[in-house]
Amino acid sequence: MNTYSQSERTAIFRAAIKKFIEARREAKKLPEGDPRYAYQAWIEKAAEDAQAIQFATHVARITHSSSQCDSFYAPPDTLPHCDVVARNAMGADFPEDASAKNASALYVIAFLNLRVDGKRLLDYVLANDPALREALAPSSAAGDEMMMRFSSVVSPPKSPRVDALIKQVFWLQGDDPAEDQDFIVIAPLACSSLMHELYTSVQSANFSEESKEARKARREGRPSEHSCISYRDVIEWHVGGANPQNVSPLNSARRGVSYLLSSLPPKWAGRSVPDLRRRDSAIPAFIKHRRTYYIIKELAEFLKTNPPPTVETRKQRAVFEGDLCQALAEFTESVRSYEKPGWTEAADCRLPMEEKAWLDPMACANASEAGRLGQWEDAVSARIANALSAALQQYGVLGLGDTEFAHWCRILLRESSWQIPSLASGGMA
Repeated sequence: MNTYSQSERTAIFRAAIKKFIEARREAKKLPEGDPRYAYQAWIEKAAEDAQAIQFATHVARITHSSSQCDSFYAPPDTLPHCDVVARNAMGADFPEDASAKNASALYVIAFLNLRVDGKRLLDYVLANDPALREALAPSSAAGDEMMMRFSSVVSPPKSPRVDALIKQVFWLQGDDPAEDQDFIVIAPLACSSLMHELYTSVQSANFSEESKEARKARREGRPSEHSCISYRDVIEWHVGGANPQNVSPLNSARRGVSYLLSSLPPKWAGRSVPDLRRRDSAIPAFIKHRRTYYIIKELAEFLKTNPPPTVETRKQRAVFEGDLCQALAEFTESVRSYEKPGWTEAADCRLPMEEKAWLDPMACANASEAGRLGQWEDAVSARIANALSAALQQYGVLGLGDTEFAHWCRILLRESSWQIPSLASGGMA
């Protein structure tokens, strides 16, 4: 309305306010000319009832619907920045709530939220707009009084009240905990604005047409221009019972329903690899590894069928051999990636030197230890082959002779040599 003169802006405000008053009279089905709905009389009554209204971001009655504790108005831009999701993350366009000492004054909230040229009447009141002041009262003094009364809806209380229905924390702000006056009372209040923001997000994710289309596209394996958002383990919190409007306007808009996100402790996955320090050998851990376990089980089932010595049998055995080699490579890499180089030098590590060289090449970096170890690859491969043979016997695959043993040993030796350079060459894979 910047292009209009002040008198034109005043006329626009008057027209909008008059239309609002008429709509309320018609909603109550009262006859025209009712003196209570005369323009000036209605505004004066609204200004008086505004004293019972407090615009708020934090509403006390969410904690207890009968509480007389003061609510507070704290816009996000007035709060210090923090790196967690909190009320200061809502931005300038945040949902405002309000509390009322009596329900009969709630209409003042709708009046102050009346939009004229894209802004609320409350915004014009807080900006002390002269055209609105003139529209509210015929005289300048009366207009100032109206503006002051309406602006009080966002003024913090001079002496905040708490009562026994609100959760309270006594906080020591002085030096002597034995003195009552050294304590202050902290009353944590629910942030209704943030609760409404979360409610809107969850409702949109669950019931909006865009979300429905995205979920349908996902089920059908089609792309979608909309995101598929899901809130898991959400709890409904009902506030206000059968009369949610007695708590606050936003609570009434939510029909008394608010959502609580899960605050369960995380499900720890644990170590990605077993702790090998206090073990005499790492090979049993490799044999019991999930992937190795299933490969051995499937191989045993295949061998128990007594397959004929054909090309197809050799190909199938080659598949199992390749899977075992890959499982060994993955186990080796997982240990060496998880642990820091030199981890086997710790005093509590009981692994044999050959296995230290296998899983932690830095443990045997100097020449004297390398010379003493000799062919550590052969030793480790032979142990793994023995362990595999024993595992197959547990599944009933018996009679693996020297030929089969030597076959497994060569496979694992080749895999071990490919995965880890020999000590003579130095370095790590």
